Amino acid sequence: MDHMRLLRGPATALIFFMVLAGCQDTTRQDVELPLPEVFTWTTGQPISFSPPPDTWNGSRYQNGGAEGVSYVLAGSKGEQIFVAERFFLGRRDRCVKLKEILENMQDYDRSSFRRAIGKARLFAPEPYNAHEKRTVNDVNEILDRASEAFLRADTTTARLELEWALEQASTIQYTVEETVDEVLFTREKNSVYPALQVDEPVLGEVDGEPALVVGFTFQGHGTPMVGRRVYAVKNNRMFEFGFQGLQENLALFEKVLASVTFPPGACEH
Repeated sequence: MDHMRLLRGPATALIFFMVLAGCQDTTRQDVELPLPEVFTWTTGQPISFSPPPDTWNGSRYQNGGAEGVSYVLAGSKGEQIFVAERFFLGRRDRCVKLKEILENMQDYDRSSFRRAIGKARLFAPEPYNAHEKRTVNDVNEILDRASEAFLRADTTTARLELEWALEQASTIQYTVEETVDEVLFTREKNSVYPALQVDEPVLGEVDGEPALVVGFTFQGHGTPMVGRRVYAVKNNRMFEFGFQGLQENLALFEKVLASVTFPPGACEH
């Protein structure tokens, strides 16, 4: 991410506060949010958060390799809050699949076990880091040994090899900084917004996880609008949080974001 100017140290907290807190004296701080809801868009990592009030109409969100939930303010000119998972990271992770094979080994015959192992193999044509590059090859070699053991009817060795593959695969960890370029909100990718101005990304956090925050402004139906995109990675899943609307509703998005928690996932990295 050489093109990014990521701010670190004490200044980061200050800038993140300014980006997400906005104009405190003009925003709605007293809005009560509903009870948290839990969503799981892949088998890997649930997310919990309190949605906006019912004046914001909820619906399914799907957009460019993402799935989640969107809330649009009734009677507005397209003011929106959304929470979604970007699938490109979760699809690389095989830990859940490996756990499923281990838990159901008694149900496989030789043919179905071989097929299951094929689906559990790690695939990273362009590794995000050196550890992933090494580990992908190591895990796939272990899976080959597990498959060979199973074909010999040596299920004890096959299970031990699978447990070792799972342990090694679980050590692969992605950071938001090394993976976000694929989905980062930029002016070039969003030419549909009139008079769009996009700020440099800055560091923040979501439920204790490092995050990247992009602020932007644009004209919506002749009205000045503000926007935010926040990206965080939890257990090798990329989550995106978005807002676009009037400045006065930015605080509501901040409250939704502050309510986010990540319950335990099927696999921990």
